[in-house]
Amino acid sequence: MGFEVRNRRLLSSVGVALLAVVALGCGSSTSAAATQQDSAFLAAVHGNAPDIGSYRSDVSLIRLGHAACDGFRSGVSYQQLADRLVLIQGSHPVPTADLGAVITAAVASFCPQYESLIH
Repeated sequence: MGFEVRNRRLLSSVGVALLAVVALGCGSSTSAAATQQDSAFLAAVHGNAPDIGSYRSDVSLIRLGHAACDGFRSGVSYQQLADRLVLIQGSHPVPTADLGAVITAAVASFCPQYESLIH
C-alpha cells in the first residue's frame, strides 16, 4: 500500500506541475500580445509626437491610450473624448496635437473597432 500511495502522490505532483506549465504558457502568450500592442502603440505615438517622451513616460502614455479606448467604449465622440482626457490629466495635460497622436495610435493598436470615430 505504501507503494500505491507514493505513486498517487507522484502522479498528483506531476499533474499539478503540468497545470502550472500550461497556465504559465497561456499567460505568456497573452503578455506577448499585449507587449506587441504596447510596442506598436508607443512607436506610433513617438513617431507622430517626437517630443512627447520629454514630458510623459511610456507607462503613462499606455494608460492614456487605454483610457481613450475606454472612452470610446462608453459612447463618447472624438471631441468629448479629447475633452475628457485633458480633464483627467490634471494641470499638465498633453498638448492637443500630441493628444491626437495618442488617440489615433490607441485606436490603431488597442481598439480598432473605433477607427470610424477618428476619421
